[in-house]
Amino acid sequence: MLRLRTGNATRANGESTVGIYSQGVFERLVKFERCRSDRLNTPFSLLVVTVRRHRAIGAFTPYGGVTTAAINALTTRSRDTDSVGWLDASRVAVLLPNTEEAGARRFAGSLQGELPRLNAPIEISTHPDSPELTPIDIPAVDGAAKTVTAYSAESQYYPFSQQESGDVVRGSTLARVFVRPVPLWKRTIDVAGSSIGLLICAPLFAVVAGYIKFVSPGPIIFSQNRIGLGGREFRFYKFRTMHHNNDQDFHSRHATDFIRNNANMQKLDRADPRIFFGGRLLRLLCIDELPQLCNILRGDMSLVGPRPCIPYEAAEYQRWHRHRFSILPGLTGLWQVSGKNKLSFAEMIRLDIQYERTMSPTTDILIILRTIPTIIGLFAEAIGRKLAYLRDRTAGSAEAPTGSDGNARGDQR
Repeated sequence: MLRLRTGNATRANGESTVGIYSQGVFERLVKFERCRSDRLNTPFSLLVVTVRRHRAIGAFTPYGGVTTAAINALTTRSRDTDSVGWLDASRVAVLLPNTEEAGARRFAGSLQGELPRLNAPIEISTHPDSPELTPIDIPAVDGAAKTVTAYSAESQYYPFSQQESGDVVRGSTLARVFVRPVPLWKRTIDVAGSSIGLLICAPLFAVVAGYIKFVSPGPIIFSQNRIGLGGREFRFYKFRTMHHNNDQDFHSRHATDFIRNNANMQKLDRADPRIFFGGRLLRLLCIDELPQLCNILRGDMSLVGPRPCIPYEAAEYQRWHRHRFSILPGLTGLWQVSGKNKLSFAEMIRLDIQYERTMSPTTDILIILRTIPTIIGLFAEAIGRKLAYLRDRTAGSAEAPTGSDGNARGDQR
């Protein structure tokens, strides 16, 4: 790994600390190591020590009264390939490349001799095992009133279990570093855009709801679990365009095929018997997706971001594919306006990761503005294919008798 350590680095509060990276630089190092780890299929760990500001002397000291010399132990005991840095104003961490949990625990054990008065646990997070899950409180082992934060194993994409072992605990700090907080500007655009969109589309919603109820018995809104920010599941809504209680295995097999074979992201609409009359038009114009404005208003989705995948699709993902879970999923995105179904699965993932790295208000607005022309273009292409199909069918019907006569004459020769 590229070594960026210098003699002095700025800590979280802007002050200088020898041998420790600032928060921003250290987070970039962690994310770089994640990319390298996922590409090479190797593990890495993060060891976290909780610290807090000592009001009397205005200096950082580890929680429980350990002196600044204890922080120096992190830098002196770490390897040349390790990196030490600030996670925030109260935590310092050591990044351990090519290190599984067992190796991180041995390193933590060696530190405990240097930190005899450390009351707060040393937290260890290991990738790819770190989750981003719902926090729960577990009483400390000594029966005291204090609690430590653990995480329930609710996600099959980030398998995890918390175990208390002396002063060393398993945590989810890595997963929290991977997940990018939603910027205020993005949430502002989402709330304003989804609110205006719901008001403008209210008459259209009524018409579509009446049509669906008329042509197909069953609920108007289709909902299912999708994978969102940090790998968490949320309830996803859209207008129903298929017959009620249809076979989901049909799409599951198709999704598994294009993920495993890196095929183009073609929909099954033209050959999908589950779609009722008129449903293809709703899907082609993306009208069926408009109820997701409610998901956006709730904060489960954004106007712009990766499309949320279904759990059985996520189960097929490779480690680097899951980088798209670092940001909120979206109603539209860079993939949709860059070729959509003409692109392969891997190209879609790369565009999602590219968007995450270049996300800005300007990028979001440009993608939103490009979405409508893209939908119109896809609709025009579909009409063109339909007309070409009808022409070929008509021409084939007209040529069939001639071909039959020719065959007859050939047989008579």
